[in-house]
Amino acid sequence: MKITLSTPKEKIVVQEVKKSIATLTVQRIVDLPEKKEVRAFVKELNEPIVLWSGADYDAVGQWTDADVTAKLTQLFS
Repeated sequence: MKITLSTPKEKIVVQEVKKSIATLTVQRIVDLPEKKEVRAFVKELNEPIVLWSGADYDAVGQWTDADVTAKLTQLFS
């Protein structure tokens, strides 16, 4: 199937880059209650990592450093 758009759109296509990560250095953690989201910024990556959002944000309640460590370990295992 071929679809012709009425106006061409420019899209940025970036080649995937793989990185071997042995340790994570947490630079800061941002809690956004209005968005129900907790994000971690780590030195080894360019993008923040969403730790909890939506219902998971509600379920975790008052998170601790140990919760952050456990979640990051889970996400990168």
